[in-house]
Amino acid sequence: MSRMRMFGSRLLGLFRKRGSDANLDAELHAHLDALINENICRGMSVEEARFAARREFGGIEQAKEAYREQRILPFVDTLLQDLHFAFRIFAKKPGFTTVAIATLALGIGANTAIFSVVHSVLLQSLPYPAADRLTVVWSIFSNEGRGPASGPELVHLRDRSRLFEEFGGIWAQSGALTGDGEPEHVRLGLVTSNFLSMLAAKPQLGRFFLPEEQGTFSAKSIILSDALWRHRFGANPRLIGQSIRLNGHPVTVVGILPPNFKIIFPEGSSVPPEMDAFVPFSSNLAQDAPDQSYIRVVSRLRKGATVPQAQAELDSIAAQLRSEFTVFSEQALGLQVVPLHGDVVRNVRPALLTLFGGVSLVLLIACANVANLLLSRANERRKEITLRTAVGAARGRVIRQLLTESILLSCFGGAAALVLGSWAMNLLLSLRPAGMESLVPTVFSLPVFGFTLALSLISGTLFGLAPALGTTSLNLVESLKEGGRSLATARQQPRNILVTAEVALGFVLLAGAGLLLRTLASLLRVDPGFNSQRVMTVRLSASGVKYQTPEANVHFFRELQKNLSANNGIDSVGVISHLPFDDTLPNWYSYYWREGAPKTEQNTIMADHRSILPGYFQSLGAQFVAGRDFDVMDVEQNRPVVIVDENVAARAWAADSAVGKKLNVENGNFVRDTVEVIGVVKHIQSHSLTDQVRGQIYLLYPRAVRAHMALTVKSSIDPQSLVSLIRREVTNLDKDMPVYGILPMNDYVEKARRSARFTSTLAGIMAAIAVLLACTGIYSVASYSVLQRTGEIGVRMALGAKPAEIFAMIIRQSMLSVLAGVGIGLALSIGLTPLLSHLLFGVRPSDPLTIATAGILLFGIGMLACYLPARRATQLDPIAALRYE
Repeated sequence: MSRMRMFGSRLLGLFRKRGSDANLDAELHAHLDALINENICRGMSVEEARFAARREFGGIEQAKEAYREQRILPFVDTLLQDLHFAFRIFAKKPGFTTVAIATLALGIGANTAIFSVVHSVLLQSLPYPAADRLTVVWSIFSNEGRGPASGPELVHLRDRSRLFEEFGGIWAQSGALTGDGEPEHVRLGLVTSNFLSMLAAKPQLGRFFLPEEQGTFSAKSIILSDALWRHRFGANPRLIGQSIRLNGHPVTVVGILPPNFKIIFPEGSSVPPEMDAFVPFSSNLAQDAPDQSYIRVVSRLRKGATVPQAQAELDSIAAQLRSEFTVFSEQALGLQVVPLHGDVVRNVRPALLTLFGGVSLVLLIACANVANLLLSRANERRKEITLRTAVGAARGRVIRQLLTESILLSCFGGAAALVLGSWAMNLLLSLRPAGMESLVPTVFSLPVFGFTLALSLISGTLFGLAPALGTTSLNLVESLKEGGRSLATARQQPRNILVTAEVALGFVLLAGAGLLLRTLASLLRVDPGFNSQRVMTVRLSASGVKYQTPEANVHFFRELQKNLSANNGIDSVGVISHLPFDDTLPNWYSYYWREGAPKTEQNTIMADHRSILPGYFQSLGAQFVAGRDFDVMDVEQNRPVVIVDENVAARAWAADSAVGKKLNVENGNFVRDTVEVIGVVKHIQSHSLTDQVRGQIYLLYPRAVRAHMALTVKSSIDPQSLVSLIRREVTNLDKDMPVYGILPMNDYVEKARRSARFTSTLAGIMAAIAVLLACTGIYSVASYSVLQRTGEIGVRMALGAKPAEIFAMIIRQSMLSVLAGVGIGLALSIGLTPLLSHLLFGVRPSDPLTIATAGILLFGIGMLACYLPARRATQLDPIAALRYE
C-alpha cells in the first residue's frame, strides 16, 4: 500500500472509529472464547481455561490500542481526545474561562492592532509599480537639507545620471473649476509628463500625459482623480476628450486615475496625498531660473542599482553642477537620494516600534496573569493529575494534555482579539498622525490573521508550559496523602515570581507612558507665538483669468479684508500666504543677509518668507518686540519694507536693533531685493511646536503677490454664521471664487500636537491595561494564599492572634512580591527609558518625578489589591477554618 493510500485509510479510520471499535471488540472476544473452549477440551475447568486463555492471549485493551495505532492516525486521535477533554474542562469553569480569554484578548488584541499599523505602514510596500526601486531626491543648500529642486536641476539629473531609469517631479498648487455648477477648489499637481506613469500602472480611463504636452506654456490637458470625476462629473465615461474650465482656461480631460490612487510623499514635502487633478508643467524646465527651487523629485533606480551607488553618482553630479554654474556654487548645492518608503515613514517609525515594544510587554503581563490562573487551577486538579500518573499515564502525555488546554484557551483569546483589534484599529485611525497615509483600515488581512494565530500559539505555549511542568513534577506519595504546608508553599513560589514579573513590566510601561504624557502636557503649554482662540481660517485661490495682474489680486484681497472688517462681531482680519502648521502648499524660504555682509556670509542662512497684508499680526495676537506693523500707506505706496521675527533679527544684528536696518531678501518675483526692516515680531512656530526650524521674514503682499492666500478672521461670531458671512462677502466680490480649507486655527495647532497625542494616548492605554492586569494578578495571588492558609489562620486565631496581626501578616507577605517587582521595574526603567528620548519634549528620560510617581502608584495599587484578601482573612471563623483544614 502506498503511503498516500495508507494515510487516507488512517484518516478515514478516525471517522469510523465507533463501528470499528465494536467490530474489533467482538473479534477479540471471539478469539478469547475460542481459546477458552480449546482449554476446556484439554480437560481444564472453566476458571482454569479462562485464566490460561487470558494469559496466553494477553491484555485485550493493549491489543485494541495496538490495532488502533495501525488503523488510525494516533497523534490526531489523541489530539481530538485532548480537545474534547479541554472543552469539558472549560465548560465546568465558565468564570475561569471568561477571565482567561478576556485577559488574553487584551494582550493579543493590542498586539494585533499595533501590528496592523506596523505591517501597513512599515512592512507593506507602497502601492506603486516597482515600489522597492522608488526614491526621493532632495536638494541640499549650504546647511539646509531636504529642499526641492529647480527645473534646471531636474533636467541635468535626467541627462547625466546612468543609475536611474527616470526622474519625475511635482509641484503642488491649487486651482478652481468653473463653468457648470458651483465654483470648486481643486488640489492641483503640476507634474512632469512621466510623473503619473511612475506611480500608476495605467489610468482607469484615457491615457497619461505625452512628452510633447509638457512645456507648452499653457496647460491644455488635465488628468482627474477618481473622486473628482465621480462627484463633479457623475462618473461620466464620455468625459475623456471633453473640455472643462480650470482657472478660467479650457483644458481637455485626457485621463481618469484609478480609484484610491494617492500621492504618498514624505512629511514636509508639501504634497498632500489626496490630489484632485494634474496638469503638465507649462514652462520649459530647462529655461527656469536655476535658483528657483520648487519641484519635488521622485526617481526610480535601475534594476541592480543600490542607493549607496546612486548617492555616489549624485555627489559627482552635484560637484559637476557646482563647478559649471555660479548659482549652484554660491548655494553650495548638494544632492541626497533616499528610498521613498523609508523617507515616508522616517518620522513615525520610532513611535511605532516603541509602541510595538510596549504591547509586547502587555502580552507578557497577560501571559503571566493567565499562568497564575492556571497555577491556581493546577492545585485544584492535583488529585486528578496524581491519579492519572499513578495508573500509568506518562508525564509527556499529561503535559501534552495541559498544553493543549492552554493553546486552545489562547486561540479563543486570539479570536476575541480580532474583534477587539477591529475596535482598536478605528481608534488608531482617528489618532493617526502625518506619515500614516498608507494605513489601511482593516485587521483581517492574511498577514495580520497569521500574526494573530502565531501569537496565540506562542502565548498558549508560553503561559501553559510552566504550570504543565510544575503540575506533572509532583511527589506521588505526598500528593496522594494530600500533603501539607510545604507543598503549598512550594506551589506559591512560582505565583509570587509571576506577580513580581507583572509588576516589573507594568512599572516600565507606566514610567514610559508617564514620560509621554508629560511630553504632551509640555506641548500643550508651548507658546506658538500667537493666540489661536476664536480665529477662523479660510483659503482662497485668486488664480483665474480675472487675476492676471498683481493689481487685481491686491485689490480683491484688500476689498475683502475691508468688507469683512466692517461687520459687527469681527475683531480683525488678516491675509497671509502660508498659515502656521499648514503643509498643503509648498513652503517659501530663501537666503537673506544684512546689507553690506561679506561674500562669505551670503547664501548661508535661510528664512521662511511670508506675504501678508496689515492686520495679520493683530488677528493672531502676535506680539511685536520692536518697531511697528505694516500700515495702509505701506501698501498704497508699495514701500520696500519688511517685518522680521526675533530670530532673523538676532542672527543678522546680534548686538544692535534691527529696526531701520537694510536686509537683502528674495521678493515675490524670486529676485534679490534690498528692503528696510520696520518691525520685529515674536517668532511664530510654523512647522513644529518643538523646533524653531527657521526665522521668518514678512513681505508686503503688493511686493510678493501670491494667487493662493488665506484669511485669518478673529471674531466673536459663532463659527457657522461666520463661515456663511465669509462666503457671502467673497461671492459679492467674485462669484467664481471657490472658498475652501475652512478650519479653526485651533485645528492647525492640534495637528502639530497629533503625533505626541498618538503615542501618549496609546502608551496610556497600554499602561492602564498593564496596571489592571498587574492588580488582578496581585489580588489573585493574595486571595489564593489566604485560601491555602485557611487552616493555618484558624490555628493562629484559636491561639490568640488578633485580627490586626493576621491582616498585617497577609499584607506583609503579599507585598513582598510587589516591592520586588517595583525594585526590578525601577532598574529596568532607568535602563530602557532613554530609548524614548527621540519622542520626548520638555522632560528627561530619567525624570525622577515620573519614575517615582510610577513606583508610588504601583505600590498603592498593590496595597489595594492585597487589602480585600487580608480583610477577608481577619473575618474568618476559627472553628470553620479548623474544620476546613
